Amino acid sequence: MKTTKIIPFQKYRYFAIGLSALLLVIFSAGTVLHGGFTWGVDFAGGVKLIAAFNKDVSMDKIRDSLARRSINAMVQQIGPEEKNEYIIATKLLEKGESSEKSLETIKKALTDDFKTITILSVETVGPAIGNYLKREAVKLFVLSLIMMMVYLTFRFEFKFGLGALLALIHDVALSVAFCGFFKIEMNIPIIAAVLTIFGYSGNDTIVIFDRIRETLGDKTKLSIADVVDVSVTHTLSRTILTSLLTLFAVVSLYLLGGDVIRDFALVLMFGIFIGTYSSIYIASPIVVWWEKVIRKKAV
Repeated sequence: MKTTKIIPFQKYRYFAIGLSALLLVIFSAGTVLHGGFTWGVDFAGGVKLIAAFNKDVSMDKIRDSLARRSINAMVQQIGPEEKNEYIIATKLLEKGESSEKSLETIKKALTDDFKTITILSVETVGPAIGNYLKREAVKLFVLSLIMMMVYLTFRFEFKFGLGALLALIHDVALSVAFCGFFKIEMNIPIIAAVLTIFGYSGNDTIVIFDRIRETLGDKTKLSIADVVDVSVTHTLSRTILTSLLTLFAVVSLYLLGGDVIRDFALVLMFGIFIGTYSSIYIASPIVVWWEKVIRKKAV
């Protein structure tokens, strides 16, 4: 029988953790230098409408029409091209302004330049609703973290739950900082992307932890670091295949999905990399640390 060569992942755990810390500092500093996060209509308040035009109109013409009036809007065509239907979304035009007033300004700008426009639907989000959604998003993340840790603590042991918790915090923090650094607009789809990363990373971590538990259950004389290396090596092919297949789908979304879904796909691509990485170099080293420091086992 051919023996699988064990890869010494834990040998480089401190370097990997240092790399994560460096990325977090760079992304966070960049976010601050850019003036903070770029909040979308969902969180900052604003207007989103769907409009139909009776003759050929391009997205650039609509953007230019609004830009001449100092209105910076996201414009995206939807449905069949012959229908000429577009989503037009923008934040509140002035600080403290009501969403209704911003809506009237945008409608007037569009009807002045495009006489045949038909407004199909309108959504408005006021500043109070935007702040409420921010708070709810934070609560959702915290609740998800707590539920994941409780689940892993009951299924495995506390050390595994702690490792998964810190890995998930790592993934969420880096993903959010990544959005701030690259000025990706924080909106509901981006929150959905971060939660998807959360679930993806958690699933990969559980697979590795399950193999660690099995190896420890065999009454092995290996050190805990060696047990982790053996477990990660044995699950590596599964991890790579899952990551690649998921990445193929997300890259397709990025290339073919259009402007509306491109940022969502970009955040997911980043999340696939850090979710896979954190299972090996954030979650697993916590288990090694727990056994070495708390249980006084030799590594």
